[in-house]
Amino acid sequence: MIWASLCISKVSQLFSSQVQWERESNLEKKFKDISHHFIDTLSDGVFSIALTLLGLNVVEMVPEISKSENLNTAIIEHWPTFFAYLLGFVVLFSTWYQYHAGSQYTEGTNTFVVWQHGFQMAWVALMPFGVAVLAHNLDTPNRKWGVFYFGICLFGSYWTTIILGAFVKFKFPISYISDLPIPAELMQKATVIFMGATALLGAVLVSVSLFFPWAALVGYGIYVLSNVSPVHTFNRSKPLLEKILTR
Repeated sequence: MIWASLCISKVSQLFSSQVQWERESNLEKKFKDISHHFIDTLSDGVFSIALTLLGLNVVEMVPEISKSENLNTAIIEHWPTFFAYLLGFVVLFSTWYQYHAGSQYTEGTNTFVVWQHGFQMAWVALMPFGVAVLAHNLDTPNRKWGVFYFGICLFGSYWTTIILGAFVKFKFPISYISDLPIPAELMQKATVIFMGATALLGAVLVSVSLFFPWAALVGYGIYVLSNVSPVHTFNRSKPLLEKILTR
């Protein structure tokens, strides 16, 4: 009987010790942030929908131009719609290309990364609106406003990133994998400079659009074309960045 009591007491002590150890172990554990793959999956979906919506402006004018006696003339008369569609497509697809060209070297997430991507997706989703406003007003007295709002949608993500960056004192908490072609610290500095310079460029061009809309539109076009090959741009600017930022 005594032997049974000792066994029960020993088992009880072992069980209590195990429970205590598990409690202490759980206290040391922390909830981790979401995987970067979830952000990538969401971004692909948002880009796909936004690209699809761009085509609606072109499709919806088919009944109108079909009533014309000369279909080809009617299509030419609606050149702003086709121009805006082409510009919007290049913007969205090059942005998607640039996004994945950079994100393939990142790992992990945090609050800053999640919300920065969230706001970027918000602007991507708004791009069809900017394209529609540009298409419907480019050849009207409201041209400057069409160019203005398109520019807002084009550069909005850079402005929100800079605003978010202010909360972390412009030290973007982004983690990179070992395959990154340049040191992670150098990449973080380059990212801040790139975001800041692009945000400033956007502010200038959008302001110019209110006075010289065609000049601003040309500026938009040059900026967009400079982003069609982000990998080439990264590799071309790599030596210059290393030279400037390591001084």
